[in-house]
Amino acid sequence: MQWFRHDKFGMFIHWGPYSALAGEWKGQQIPVGTEAEWIMQRFNIPVKDYRAMARQMNPVHFDADAWVALAKATGMKYLVITAKHHDGFAMYRSTVSKYNLLDWAKFNHDPVQELSEACRKAGIRFGVYYSHREDWDDPDGFGNNWDYDRSKKNFGRYLDEKSKPQLAELLSRYGPISLVWFDRGMDTPEHTQQFIDLVHKLQPQCLINGRVGDYGADLMGDYQNMNDNGMPNGGLQEDWETPQTLNTTWGYSKFDQQWKTPGEVIHRMVEIVGKGGNYLLNIGPMGDGTIPAPSVATLKAVGAWMQANGDSIYGTSASPLPAQPWGRSTVKGSKVYLHVFSWPADGILRVQGLTNPVKTAYALTAPAQKLAVRRESGVPLVTLPAKPLDQNDSVIVLELDGPAHADPPVVVQGSDVGFDLDYLAAVTSGKAVKRFNRSGKFHIAKWTAPADAATWNLLVSQAGEYEVRIRYSARAESNGAGFVVHIGDQTVRGTVTGTGEGYEYKTMELGRVRLEKTGRIMVKLRPSADTGRNLMFFQSLELSPAGHRMVE
Repeated sequence: MQWFRHDKFGMFIHWGPYSALAGEWKGQQIPVGTEAEWIMQRFNIPVKDYRAMARQMNPVHFDADAWVALAKATGMKYLVITAKHHDGFAMYRSTVSKYNLLDWAKFNHDPVQELSEACRKAGIRFGVYYSHREDWDDPDGFGNNWDYDRSKKNFGRYLDEKSKPQLAELLSRYGPISLVWFDRGMDTPEHTQQFIDLVHKLQPQCLINGRVGDYGADLMGDYQNMNDNGMPNGGLQEDWETPQTLNTTWGYSKFDQQWKTPGEVIHRMVEIVGKGGNYLLNIGPMGDGTIPAPSVATLKAVGAWMQANGDSIYGTSASPLPAQPWGRSTVKGSKVYLHVFSWPADGILRVQGLTNPVKTAYALTAPAQKLAVRRESGVPLVTLPAKPLDQNDSVIVLELDGPAHADPPVVVQGSDVGFDLDYLAAVTSGKAVKRFNRSGKFHIAKWTAPADAATWNLLVSQAGEYEVRIRYSARAESNGAGFVVHIGDQTVRGTVTGTGEGYEYKTMELGRVRLEKTGRIMVKLRPSADTGRNLMFFQSLELSPAGHRMVE
């Protein structure tokens, strides 16, 4: 995972016969905001008609070196190309299926080969996207219920005769593959493991993304993916990546001109990296291989910013500091990079939450010019230059006495309501980690012993009696495991009951506590004993004024 954790920023490329349709089929338009690469499924295009269209694909403007040069100039460190999307068409020469760009469409270049070679020359890591479950062309793949009878589907045949053999081709012919990006999950853990084993056998150093397995199962890949264009509200504590678009579609659509600005891309990147994730940003070339001009313009502007400020992105990790009125932060070692999106009118940058002494401060692009720092009521105040250093994001560096530390978040009670405590404001310890799953959403898991805990700091404004409830999901193996909730100087205990396979969240009543006074208290949830297995997939802990149940 070392390169993945360092590189942070990659290029996703969605390109196939759907790109030539450009969002339109026989006068029907894919609505803007809908995925143009799904056009075959959206309009139930018959296989024979889609195949006839695919035969006409002739990407005369495809230029692997130019595509990779654009990625490198943008500051991207890895690249992932759709070798086969859900339409079943291979964008490389496949001996498993003649339904590919070279044999079917008679194009005389292999994009996967040429991109892999261009990436190696440019020092960019190369990866392939492969739709291993979904295949609308194959009668035994998932997804096509308008041409094929589902009741006659032999999914095992598809896996054995097309999906796994094509993956083996990709892993055997094109040199080092740094990442295989699967999509749409898989039907069983056993089938998922077959794909994982195949990757590990042929390319032991290759990473596997989280969508290799069923969305309702626990993570089987090397890192987790957010939903498409997804963004967690807070930082996660496992490796993760979010795939995002430059407009609102992945495959090219001539109708979608809702392009993100360079500033929007930079701000998203900083937010993602500041929360500990990777940013996989998509381009959708046209059917002829031309990259849309607005994409190129945006990426070049982002690249200019990365050229000057890349140190604040590469090799950084999740920041313990909260979002600030002026922007966000990333951290690396004993440095904090303050990304100033909105320049303070008074020229003073207030860094809320930072507890470390600040040794020195300067702009990343002008390290010799030190900035004055003082503390006021415990808050570091940095005197900024007279005007912003960049129109999108001016980066100020704070050098500290060690890794950055921040005040824990405080959950403040509103008027006449209780507390709904989830992963966002939790401070985890031991093995307990904040996680994400497409079905399970955001949760805390991997706690097996009393040292593994989640803690919340509360500011109570209403004394009185509170009902305590916990919402969690648990597998059968967690049945009978005990847990303890410390609420100030009071303790509530509970026993886990399995809720079913997958992530079936249920709410359990734990009893009542009486908070005798207002002010700060600490709430802590932990296993009561060492069981060696995950206690639960925790979603929330609720403290409601007695008789007032909170709305879920």
